[in-house]
Amino acid sequence: MHAEMAAVNFAAPRLVSVEDQVRADFYALLASLFYRAPDDRLLQSIVIANEPVDDEKSKASENFVKAWRALADASNVVSHDAVVDEYQAVFVGVGRPPVMVYGSFYMAGFMMEKPLAELRTDLVKLGFTRDASAHESEDHIAALCDVMRALILGDLSDTPASIAQQKTFFMQHLKAWVLKCCSAVHDFERSNYYRHVAAFAAAFFEIEIAAFEID
Repeated sequence: MHAEMAAVNFAAPRLVSVEDQVRADFYALLASLFYRAPDDRLLQSIVIANEPVDDEKSKASENFVKAWRALADASNVVSHDAVVDEYQAVFVGVGRPPVMVYGSFYMAGFMMEKPLAELRTDLVKLGFTRDASAHESEDHIAALCDVMRALILGDLSDTPASIAQQKTFFMQHLKAWVLKCCSAVHDFERSNYYRHVAAFAAAFFEIEIAAFEID
């Protein structure tokens, strides 16, 4: 999976490969889309972003490109108000959210269960701390996507995590449930724009899973 790089930040504290930068960008996008309804600026950025280059000629990469095109097309026609209403209908609702996006729910059947405790232990080992202002638990799909982004890129004080570290985290805390979550979002009757988000997310995660299983 590759995409053209729009610019190089030579002031960055360290360099990552083009492929890893693209992976991190997609994780960041998914974190944003699942955390809240996209605003007009984000929708427009999806529309005008460079299309991934399908140079691997595999079924997974072909599905990814198709899913990206569908998401871009949907982002070009949906209104911000409509997608805000849809986000509320799909992920918030009244009482229990209609579609759950928490790892512990899919792995244990309930919220705040053992998988979340194990995740919190691993996050501490990796140097992550919970933001006091955070409203969602750490096993929210958006939070996990943001952790993957941080592992890939590192930050001003930490170098990027190794592929082995990325693989361990993904396989332990995402692989078992993330495609089920994408299917639940895609198939929910109130999903419209988020049906495309879910298809894109699933195509991306399928490529990540395949790549990690090879390494």
